Amino acid sequence: MKIVFVLFAFVLPVVATAQTPPAPAPTSVPSPAATALPSSTPPANPQPSPSATALPSPTPLPTPLVLPPEAPPQILAISMNQHIYHSGDVFYAKVITSTNVPAVELRVIGKVVRFTRLDFGIWELNYKLPHIPRRFLRDYAAQIVAMNTVNVFVTRDITLSLR
Repeated sequence: MKIVFVLFAFVLPVVATAQTPPAPAPTSVPSPAATALPSSTPPANPQPSPSATALPSPTPLPTPLVLPPEAPPQILAISMNQHIYHSGDVFYAKVITSTNVPAVELRVIGKVVRFTRLDFGIWELNYKLPHIPRRFLRDYAAQIVAMNTVNVFVTRDITLSLR
């Protein structure tokens, strides 16, 4: 019984291909939706989608904390796209603060870069790094500073690694 099944499995594809007539040449260009036929069997070597090979999905950021203007500011979360940066990379950071914060800054070696406010308590920074000479490739201590309208500051220390 086993031998018959194996022979039948090899004979069936040969018979099926011998009886199918050749397909006529298409006369018009079909739409991409019409050419995509559903397949019952997955491809032999499936390629992962680009989003599947990206970094693992980060945890969701908290919602901004609503505080009165005179309350001390708070930095609730900091999210950066990488930990190590190279010449030409884009430094992307998102900071979630309390809603009484009118400005957030990144301070590195005397340079100050302001974040853009997306909404109350949600700040974003996109900064393309210039060419970095070899002698400056190292770790740098940086601070993210949030301030309120009565000159109360709160800082968080981060490390920027340039390689």
